[in-house]
Amino acid sequence: MNFLPAVLSAIIAFVATISAGFFIKKFKNNIGIICAFSAGFFISLAVFDLLPDVLSLAPNAQISTNQLFLSGVAGFVFLFALNFGFSRFHMKNHTIKNISPNPRIGLLATLEFCSHGFLEGLAIGLSFQIQFSLGVVVAIVVISHGFCDGISTLTLMLNSGNTMKSSLSLLFVEAIAPVMGVGTTLFVAIQESFLIFSLSFLVGSFLYIGAGTLLPDAYKMNRKIVTVAFFLFGFLLVIFFTKII
Repeated sequence: MNFLPAVLSAIIAFVATISAGFFIKKFKNNIGIICAFSAGFFISLAVFDLLPDVLSLAPNAQISTNQLFLSGVAGFVFLFALNFGFSRFHMKNHTIKNISPNPRIGLLATLEFCSHGFLEGLAIGLSFQIQFSLGVVVAIVVISHGFCDGISTLTLMLNSGNTMKSSLSLLFVEAIAPVMGVGTTLFVAIQESFLIFSLSFLVGSFLYIGAGTLLPDAYKMNRKIVTVAFFLFGFLLVIFFTKII
């Protein structure tokens, strides 16, 4: 396994999340663009990189296509269920509308972001086990998404009535989640069959993150042409890295 690159990727993801929170005012006008780019990146990564790897590895492990399909659906439904459970706490343009200040709102929503972060850390570690170039691409998309989530977390925590100190503490917890995900793959022996099912699960998860969360947010914050342009840029960039280089 590419141990050092995986660790470095986790550290960069941590720094990106923390930095996003601290510089929220400076970058808030560009969050829509980042969301559109990340949505394209996530969807393209799932379809053109993770999925082909999963399908090529499955026959050797005697895993059927139907089993992979169910695992992918499970990943999609898992994040959908999390988002549905916290839907009343979601933001529009990263601000809270028509909700009285309630510190628990920020705490619960941050748990959702942390669950995403842990899964994304797993994605980094598992991808580096498969192929170095795949790990690099996954790390880039996780870092960009971590930046968006860092801004979302701090804004939501502050707007829901939490103090700056507690908000920064939860931001740190969220930032450490991808590191814990990577660490899990480094120190726990993973069987090939589990690795394949995990990657399939992540295909579904990435499709939901891209199409179900990032893309709708991007449409709310940008003009349609801007969203489409940066979505395509992120989408085609993955194809360029994985199919051309």
